[in-house]
Amino acid sequence: MRRILSELFGTHRRQYQVGVEFTDTQVRLVSLSKRGGQHRVEGFSIDELGVNGDPHAAAQCLARLVKRMGVKGQRVSLAVKSSFAFTKSALLDATLSRRENDDRMLAEAESALPYALDEVYLDYAVVESIPTSVASSLIARSRVPQKVSSHAGAYQKMLLVACKADVLDPLVEIAEQAGLRLDAVDLDSFALERALMQSTLLPLKAAARQPLGVVALILLESGHSCVHLFHNGNHKLHREWSHEQTNFDSYLKSQFSDEIIDAIGSARLDYYREVASETANQVRIALSQLPSDEVEGELSLALLGGNGALARGLIETDLIEEMANSLLCEVKSANPFRRMTLGEGVDSIALDRDAPLLMVACGLAMREASA
Repeated sequence: MRRILSELFGTHRRQYQVGVEFTDTQVRLVSLSKRGGQHRVEGFSIDELGVNGDPHAAAQCLARLVKRMGVKGQRVSLAVKSSFAFTKSALLDATLSRRENDDRMLAEAESALPYALDEVYLDYAVVESIPTSVASSLIARSRVPQKVSSHAGAYQKMLLVACKADVLDPLVEIAEQAGLRLDAVDLDSFALERALMQSTLLPLKAAARQPLGVVALILLESGHSCVHLFHNGNHKLHREWSHEQTNFDSYLKSQFSDEIIDAIGSARLDYYREVASETANQVRIALSQLPSDEVEGELSLALLGGNGALARGLIETDLIEEMANSLLCEVKSANPFRRMTLGEGVDSIALDRDAPLLMVACGLAMREASA
């Protein structure tokens, strides 16, 4: 009864999960709650970093966003780029104890990592349970126990993740300086996988046993871009590339006065074609690196996001069409909030506008809270 009354009279504070992403130029924050299996957007915000690479400036920027949104004390997750982390999968007997799993995964890390264990943070998790019959076809028969007890009917696919301390420590320090309660540090690829499944019809297709194909999530940012490839909803690989310019607004202003920008549609289209062609080349290279024995089908969908894809605050239709022509597939603006409800005071128009920038932050906020 006390819990019910506290909710009715507003003294019970809803628990949020907050995702924070740092790019080279911005801090992006999303706050979500979850009730009855449904995510609700409680708030979002984006701020410019100002001094690139300055941890103190980043902490001040993050503190401003936290104060603006009133999420101090809530659970916060930060992202590390997948390119800064080391991952390795291993197949272990499902009957092993937690201590035995720890020992096995530590041995895997010691043999595989290119640097000393005292220089890294390590973690691992079960990513898939595999019946014995399936496991026998995946690994050499000599490695499958000849005698399996009645309670040992499966294997577990484990994923080991390692990140160097000199990469992770500055992020933790920024969170502490901003007064945040850091719940987890995640890889951006994991966050994007959650956001992708939330924002598309892939879960419905999976439930109907339909092939999901290959999906490309393309994030164009200032100075560098990346593509993340997913097959059947699972993250497979990512590819990054650097470039001089992707922000169309900055490109126009550097060459033309504001008065004539609207009159140069041909220059806009030429620029879009250049960006689309370069991006398509990078995506094709990434597609060629997918394991052919695991991935079937061609690119079925591309989602476009990132600050470099915006023109006047939006991803324009012309850019999406040029991308579709270059990639030969359907292209959509990335929006992880399409199937979420909105909290009081959340501006739906502003959320749609900023959604292409918030895929990682949203995926982080979708994490289940740590125990």
